[in-house]
Amino acid sequence: MSIKTNIVINRSFLAGADFKEAIDLSLVCAAFDQQVNLLFVDAGINNLIKGQIASMLNDKNHVDIIKGLEFYDIENIYLEKESLDKTCLKINDLLPSIKLITRNEINQLNRKANHLVVF
Repeated sequence: MSIKTNIVINRSFLAGADFKEAIDLSLVCAAFDQQVNLLFVDAGINNLIKGQIASMLNDKNHVDIIKGLEFYDIENIYLEKESLDKTCLKINDLLPSIKLITRNEINQLNRKANHLVVF
């Protein structure tokens, strides 16, 4: 049986260390052969906007970090459709490898997960 860990990111990287901690946790889980699902909801979707310049904030480019997660077998990166609908963003404004799913589908993923962590 594969252990499934869902990590929900509901804040922008600008709001503190939550984004970095969520990514660190996802890497640790993946290192122990857990299936990791990253779920971006609410303000967390701001982490997925293409073309952000993190160097202006003296920070690492978090978009590049997300793109590199496939290398660590973290391929399930989801965006909640209802959160996107609340913004003026379009799916083309975001990273291309993101899967758009509904709140119901997220709830189903969470019910099937062994662990659920919210940042």
